[in-house]
Amino acid sequence: MEGAGGTQEPPFHLLLEEAEVPVARTALNLLVSDEAHEPPIRTLAREALAGLETPANEHGIVAAPLSPRQMKIVHTALNLLHDDLRHEHADEREVLRRIIAKLPDEHTMRAISID
Repeated sequence: MEGAGGTQEPPFHLLLEEAEVPVARTALNLLVSDEAHEPPIRTLAREALAGLETPANEHGIVAAPLSPRQMKIVHTALNLLHDDLRHEHADEREVLRRIIAKLPDEHTMRAISID
């Protein structure tokens, strides 16, 4: 994404512990399957999934690079899965809350257009 003056906007790096990556993958895969009629959303979700393939560093942290549009898709996918899980999935809901907390706030997400 280009910023003012035609410069490339740096990606946001979502920093995930290795144990958080499968939960983020699940959320994105569910979004891909749910949005079969929306090719742009599926494309962004697949690009974000590819970013999750980044190897973990020596501290076990995966730095998934995300464009603003991909970041919005990840935020949406995580929130949808969190809202769909029942109380018996409390551990997974907690992981989702931790990942969501690593993303910018709701107002920032709403300001990002995926069109």
